[in-house]
Amino acid sequence: MKPGPLATLAILTLLAACGDSSGSRNNGGGNSSTFTGVISNDDGSASGAVEFTLATAAPAPPSVTGPALVAVTATGKLKFNGQAEVALSGTYDGDTDVLAVTGGGYTLGGFFDGVDRLEGAFSGPNNSSGSFVTTKAANATSFCGTYQADDDSDSGTFSFVISGSNVRGEARSVDGTVIPLDGTISGNTITIFVPGTQTTLATGTRTGNGVSGTYGGSSPGSWIGEVCH
Repeated sequence: MKPGPLATLAILTLLAACGDSSGSRNNGGGNSSTFTGVISNDDGSASGAVEFTLATAAPAPPSVTGPALVAVTATGKLKFNGQAEVALSGTYDGDTDVLAVTGGGYTLGGFFDGVDRLEGAFSGPNNSSGSFVTTKAANATSFCGTYQADDDSDSGTFSFVISGSNVRGEARSVDGTVIPLDGTISGNTITIFVPGTQTTLATGTRTGNGVSGTYGGSSPGSWIGEVCH
């Protein structure tokens, strides 16, 4: 589920608290976990790639019990297509499962789902804002692109990350509508499902560093993209 306005506010409000956590469990002796994914502006004007590295080999699931978990170092980077890369640093709090990082005028806050997904929201320069979705994988590939309805009634940007057979991301219309893009890839064939169902929303093909396809619904159209750069 994507964070709504209240969840987004909660994520960013928790940022200051993350660095104050203390506890008795250590961070795993320098082991780390990498999350790779995508980031998008609220207005659908830009998308890009984002990556986080947490100084723990096993981020705590929300149901963890026992001694309090210590906040560990979190580093990362984000890069909107065509813009300079931004370095990020901050903490991951094992008690609240909250990531809090900043850099280059950006503030990012996210929640870990206890399995392999870390997602949240950001605020940035020039009053920009948006969200990000990542999966626990160091070798995942992030793709960015645009979509356009055949009748020109809608358009926007999309971004998703491919890790193994999983596809995760989102599309953002120029009117601000957010559409989750969760699906699968088998061989080079991409299938995106209507959120919460197994009904096909879009299909496409990966060809090397490029992806393209079509989508259905009341205003069908096409989409095309490439590895985020």
